[in-house]
Amino acid sequence: MLRAMSEVIATSPAPVSGKARIKSIDTLRGVALLGILVINILAFAQPIGALSDPQVDGATEGANFALFAGAEIFVEGGMRALFSMLFGAGLMIFMNKPDADPGEVRGLYYRRTGLLILFGLINAYPLLWVGDILYIYGMTGLLLFLFRDLSARALLRWALGVLLLTTLIHSGLHVSLRQLGETVAQAQALAPGVEMTEQQREAVQAWDAMLEGQGLSEAGQAEEIEARRSGYVDNFLFAAGLSVYVQTVGLLVFGLWDALGMMLLGMALMKWRVFDASRSMKFYLLLTLLGFGVGIPLNAWETMTFVDSGYQIHWQSVNRPTYDIGRLGLALGYTGLVMTICRSGALSRLQSALANVGQMALTNYLMQTVICNLVFLGIGLGRFAEWDRQGMYLFVLGVWIFQIVFSHMWLRHYRFGPCEWLWRSLTYRRRQPMALAGS
Repeated sequence: MLRAMSEVIATSPAPVSGKARIKSIDTLRGVALLGILVINILAFAQPIGALSDPQVDGATEGANFALFAGAEIFVEGGMRALFSMLFGAGLMIFMNKPDADPGEVRGLYYRRTGLLILFGLINAYPLLWVGDILYIYGMTGLLLFLFRDLSARALLRWALGVLLLTTLIHSGLHVSLRQLGETVAQAQALAPGVEMTEQQREAVQAWDAMLEGQGLSEAGQAEEIEARRSGYVDNFLFAAGLSVYVQTVGLLVFGLWDALGMMLLGMALMKWRVFDASRSMKFYLLLTLLGFGVGIPLNAWETMTFVDSGYQIHWQSVNRPTYDIGRLGLALGYTGLVMTICRSGALSRLQSALANVGQMALTNYLMQTVICNLVFLGIGLGRFAEWDRQGMYLFVLGVWIFQIVFSHMWLRHYRFGPCEWLWRSLTYRRRQPMALAGS
């Protein structure tokens, strides 16, 4: 659908200044940053199983069910895909350093990426966030640099290849879990006194282990609630156990490929000048219609199939064969919509507000961790597993308003968010100017 344009190969040995920033990218990143909390709030405020099964937090009827379905159809996977695409685009922006020594640029990139891994480790362990994405992005970013000089068409081919791999992973999970569930159901339906076969016993053991690992067993949920309502040490031990798995087995089996495919696509779209709102209105309107036209109906079908199945595990979001098609459609739809608005100049105040949030994405992402943990965990107000989805999403709205206002006020006086300033200063090994002139 897209035609290759001139390659973005220019590169400057200093951080991107405020005047050189691409506002449309910051705006899109702000949308992704705020939108991702719609899904993350479930793991902040409820047992981890609520991410995949609304029965965990009782969101199976009324307004709570509507909120569950809305998040599944319009948000799930899409905001993460958008975030990943923008990370890939960010590599191209970072490489835009004309006259810089290639070896110096390479060193800066890997130092910057290593620091992102460190931020992820801090977020996952001392800050207790079991759903951290920074570590996965940093580890994937170590590979991403190898693709920097490929053409947009080559990047697209690589992206589609990785997305085919993840589709096979999702399809394999769907089939294997369905077969496992059928075997377990047969074992549970045996008449009293009839012994299970060895295959059935192994299936039941595997099923129980799977439920425990995904936070779907009642006993595991009770233990999680007790730990999350306790003090720092208990929360650290619980979060560390999950994070170690996510950052090792989870990274190799799923996380790396989930991020890499979308990052490569983001690099291709950046080279095609899609993210800077410079393509035609017709192009962006078509992208919006095609993206949402595929993503929304497909996600709606997946969600209703999941509900009609009685919330069977093999129809949970990441176990759906068509999962990547739906989330890619959403991400492209939101890209087209935001670029259409930026291209038209409409909603200028909203654009600026979202761009401020996106410019401070690292600060705001880590801030979400701190705010949510202070409200829901035992180290703070201890509201874990107390609010339904209506309460959680009212809280999300409050966080959005706070971060929009905070970002606006901060950037009136400073060039970078505090975490962005630290990241840049450590990357370039020199203190970056922070205050704006006259502040």
